[in-house]
Amino acid sequence: MKRWWHTPGPIPSARGKLHSVRRAVLRAAVAGAVSLPVPSQVAPPRTCCIVMIAPARTSGAVIQAWAFGTLSEATQPNSQSECDLAHVCALALSSPGGAGTGTGATIKTSFESTAQGEPQPNLAFTLTETIDYAHPTTKGVHGEHGQGACYPATGVMTVAQDSSSSLVLGIVGQACHLGISSDQLLLTGSYVTDSASSGKFANPDGVGSVSINTPSGLPGTGSNMKASLTGQLLYGN
Repeated sequence: MKRWWHTPGPIPSARGKLHSVRRAVLRAAVAGAVSLPVPSQVAPPRTCCIVMIAPARTSGAVIQAWAFGTLSEATQPNSQSECDLAHVCALALSSPGGAGTGTGATIKTSFESTAQGEPQPNLAFTLTETIDYAHPTTKGVHGEHGQGACYPATGVMTVAQDSSSSLVLGIVGQACHLGISSDQLLLTGSYVTDSASSGKFANPDGVGSVSINTPSGLPGTGSNMKASLTGQLLYGN
């Protein structure tokens, strides 16, 4: 019997198509797997940033110190002009110290460790102090200079134990006239140790409070100085 229609070939089954798709996916997976780096090709982890921690210093001391000295010079900075209330005033105070003199600087300590030792009394010292009279932080009575007014003040105190050992302290605070008098000045503030310290006082670490009943540096005023320091002090290795 003759066929009146044309059949081009067998129609592929759904199962055949599924096998083709699976073979394509497998070939892609194999190709991708081949391109993956082998363990020997993976870069080793980098080491970075080695941290060095300094050992803690724990042998500090609580100090109480006092000093007595005299004014040797008070002038406007970079000038020989006398100090006045319209300019900055630079003062130089000092004491030669010496055993039995009752002057100089004496540092009494209460150590956690006795390794540092307590400095001998009546040490020689110098104190350079600057008072900014031109810019008062507060005005005195009747809004005037003097008579209770306060001024910014800074200083550097150097205490010498021997020719190679010096303790250097930076000082900041304010200096105020006491009451209605412009003859007497009280500086209250803070001290901090300075890296310029040397010898037995090398490698210092300390902070505390300071009070200095110091000459004002103004013409006709006194020249005697008394100071008191209280706080923390650590020095040596």
